Amino acid sequence: MGGKASLLVVLGFSMIFLVVGLNFSNLSTRAVDNYSSYYTVTKAYDIAVSGANMAANQIFMDKTWDAGYQNLSFDGGVLNVYVSNTITGTAGKVLICHTPPGNPNAKHSMWVPVSAVPSHLAHGDYLGDCSGQSSGGQTATIISEGTYNGVTKVVEVLLRGSSFAKFGNYYSTMSAYPATGDTFEGPFHVNEWLTTYGSPVFWGKATSAKGLKMMGSPKDPKFYGGYEDGVNIPLEFDTTNLRSNADYIFYDTTRTKSLVNVRLYFNSDGTLTYSQKIGAGNWSSSKTVNLSTFAPNGVIYVQGGNIYTKGTLNGKVTIVAAKSKITNAGNVYFEDNLVYNKDPRIYPNSTDMLGIVAEQNIRIQDNPNTRGKDIYTQASMYAQNGTIGPEDGLINQNFLGQWNILGGLIASNTRATAQYDYKGNPIRGLKFVHRYDNRFLTSVPPSFPNTKSYEVVSWLE
Repeated sequence: MGGKASLLVVLGFSMIFLVVGLNFSNLSTRAVDNYSSYYTVTKAYDIAVSGANMAANQIFMDKTWDAGYQNLSFDGGVLNVYVSNTITGTAGKVLICHTPPGNPNAKHSMWVPVSAVPSHLAHGDYLGDCSGQSSGGQTATIISEGTYNGVTKVVEVLLRGSSFAKFGNYYSTMSAYPATGDTFEGPFHVNEWLTTYGSPVFWGKATSAKGLKMMGSPKDPKFYGGYEDGVNIPLEFDTTNLRSNADYIFYDTTRTKSLVNVRLYFNSDGTLTYSQKIGAGNWSSSKTVNLSTFAPNGVIYVQGGNIYTKGTLNGKVTIVAAKSKITNAGNVYFEDNLVYNKDPRIYPNSTDMLGIVAEQNIRIQDNPNTRGKDIYTQASMYAQNGTIGPEDGLINQNFLGQWNILGGLIASNTRATAQYDYKGNPIRGLKFVHRYDNRFLTSVPPSFPNTKSYEVVSWLE
């Protein structure tokens, strides 16, 4: 009996060791398989990411680049990159609906060279757009496919110009420097040296192209949003693009190359009252129209003239004053306060938004509405070749008020708004009080100028 029991015990342990050993063997095999699969997928993904970065760099260097890469051997695998670039109009390319091999969930529309069409059709792609996808817009799209050991991974990148409206302050150069007592909200950029006196405060990220020069005492600027140099963002934009997007264009109907002055007065009920004066002629009778029907796409353009504006905006619009080779044209003048019907600081869901684009300067006019008073301006302001600030009479007036801004200032250079005593304190004019409109980080006025170079706005993997 004792011998049988011992035999059963030995057989039982042998069976247990056999099962455990088999499980260990299977576990080791699955671990190797999992590692191999993980390595293959990762390798394909890395190839796709590399292709996307290579293409994005090419587009950054040349905005019209759309050549892509076809069947390029890369890191032991194969790389295919397709670029749909609306700047070049995808000339010579064909729109197809593409399904990456083995990855039907990644189906997408894209433009490919004519020579690449047969190979795509051979693996099941078809001509035309995939349902629900669009290739339009002022953008460049990169589709990068990395294939390794039969596995394909896809990276899709969308690029477009970055709106200047995202800046709280932008200047190509600065003749008036940030100093103690100055506070800046939102992104701040100067496309040369950033020179500071004392302890100005920057709440948003500050950047400059050449570096930082600290002057005065103490040499202690406060960069609470961080600081970075070597960031080059030229103030380059062709305002003719705005003209093509305009709903209504004021121009010299006499064809005598005369200056066109236009009054645009915004009313809190969503209407706009306008009139115009051509050359030495008289002002036309005022007309009041519904802003949403007068400018449904939100752009009002004055060609070869100036804009005089004020009021309370109920709506979303960009107004443009273009010089168009006419002397003394391309300026925007504030005749009084210019504010939103619903201040977004009080009404977070406010859709009121104003963009002001001047090919030359933006000025607060010296008149009975502005002299001896605080001024309120709510808009993102862009002066391509000039400055933004009050007329000389308001800077030299025997009064010290405030210019309260909600929005952004983008200009070729800075302009002083007040006169200062020997201690650096303002004594007359308008103290600069700026608040950034945070909505401009994600939403901008219609057709507001973009940077010349593209930047990545989405990266899908």
